[in-house]
Amino acid sequence: MQSLFRTPTDAATVAGTPAEVLLLVDSGYSHTTVTPLLRGQPLHSAVRRLDVGGKLLTNYLARLISLRHFDVRNETYIVNEMKEAACYVSADFKSDLERTWRGTRGDRREDYLTGAGIVKDYVLPDFHSRSKGELREYDPARHTKARKIAAAGSHADEDILTLRNERFAVPELIFNPSDMGMRQPGLADLIYQSLQELPLGLWPGLLANIVVVGGNTLFDGFVQRLQREVVQRFPDDCVVRVARPADPIVSTWTGAANMANHVNVEKLVVTKQEYEELGSAIVAQVHHRQQRPLMRLSNRETGT
Repeated sequence: MQSLFRTPTDAATVAGTPAEVLLLVDSGYSHTTVTPLLRGQPLHSAVRRLDVGGKLLTNYLARLISLRHFDVRNETYIVNEMKEAACYVSADFKSDLERTWRGTRGDRREDYLTGAGIVKDYVLPDFHSRSKGELREYDPARHTKARKIAAAGSHADEDILTLRNERFAVPELIFNPSDMGMRQPGLADLIYQSLQELPLGLWPGLLANIVVVGGNTLFDGFVQRLQREVVQRFPDDCVVRVARPADPIVSTWTGAANMANHVNVEKLVVTKQEYEELGSAIVAQVHHRQQRPLMRLSNRETGT
């Protein structure tokens, strides 16, 4: 089974050398999970889950836009496209928030007026000339012209949403879910909690082999932010490396396809006939047979 898993050698891709231990972070549609793996087997006592996934992020963005612009709560597909095109993980959340702040009443700050390099315009699809939205650089002059057209009683050719702190406030929920009132730890704290359940001897290997998969990991800045936050939570002598497959969305399917073609797959599967006869008990038996040698290995290598 170890040949199914790979260890990263840099921050950009996952290379082709086998990993004895690996820390898998899967941030997908419904939730985000942290799963330590030893020789291809999950260490279940250390698995952790965060109830923040792509669906929640899309709904949160729809709520923000509906409060600040116009109601898009029934336009989930469009909002999801907007999220994927415009959102990013901030390297410095407080600084970006300051740069996008409007200022006191009657006093518009210079960064707010110019966009501070953060603000973007999103042109909504009209499903006639445009079937998909388009992300553009923010142009204050374009908005001034649009206001003049509206004042004259005419209609602009395009419906444009200006995205400011929504761009980074939405993905920030993965790292700080308390921003929307969720009483759960952020992703870096979740990794820390997971490793607290394991022997110290496994920490260096797990921290050096963090692999992230799932659609949310495609946000610009996700890998860099996660690596920086994990580094801050562990001893300085622990090397932290975070890597992402070339296509993190289909990598789970690719792993399952590799497992199906593995020479030892028969030792890991339960047939339909066995399941119908014995139910979930047969699954537990197969799992227990796989776990026993792994736990002996773990105790011997870590001295526990």
